[in-house]
Amino acid sequence: YGRAKTRLLMPRARLMTHLLNILRLCVCCGMLAACAGAPLAPKDIPPRPARETVSSFAINARAVIKQGGKANALRIMWEHTADTDNIGFASPLTGMIAELQRDRGGARWISAEGEHYEARTADLLIARLTSEPVPIAALARWITGQTSAGASEVVRDNQGRLLQALDKGWQIRVLSYETELPNAMPSVMEVESETLLIRLAFEEYVI
Repeated sequence: YGRAKTRLLMPRARLMTHLLNILRLCVCCGMLAACAGAPLAPKDIPPRPARETVSSFAINARAVIKQGGKANALRIMWEHTADTDNIGFASPLTGMIAELQRDRGGARWISAEGEHYEARTADLLIARLTSEPVPIAALARWITGQTSAGASEVVRDNQGRLLQALDKGWQIRVLSYETELPNAMPSVMEVESETLLIRLAFEEYVI
């Protein structure tokens, strides 16, 4: 990956900046685990729009990445729009890891040590964490309970919500939803390639 030649601006979105500042504060105070709040009770979750209209979100999630017999726990804070992604990664053991940014100009990886890398796509840069590319645009669809038009082996529940699918060479499994409503967002899910499994448990989900 090529090293960035100029200093990169941090994301300006207020919500993502707020979330990342909270994450950094927790890391600095050695309290990352304590920052993991319990998910909202179903009665406190606002009504969700029709799933197919969701094109942007902000999430706070716990993640486990399993690969080659090893498992690593992370915290992920991700703000997604049609044109941009800003994703913060932190470890409960070592603190802030990096921020991944995407826009129409390309993608940038900014490590906690100040290293800057650029690539054409975010899929390539996230391999600095996962050791293999991850389809970021597809992942953004999966975590809203959607798939691409070419998905196969699709299984849905009696409300029409996604339970399983094969999409872009990845197995998607939605293990639970935040409420029983038809437009509820996933609360726990797994995505798996031949060599990598990512499990996500969402604690905050803003649409």
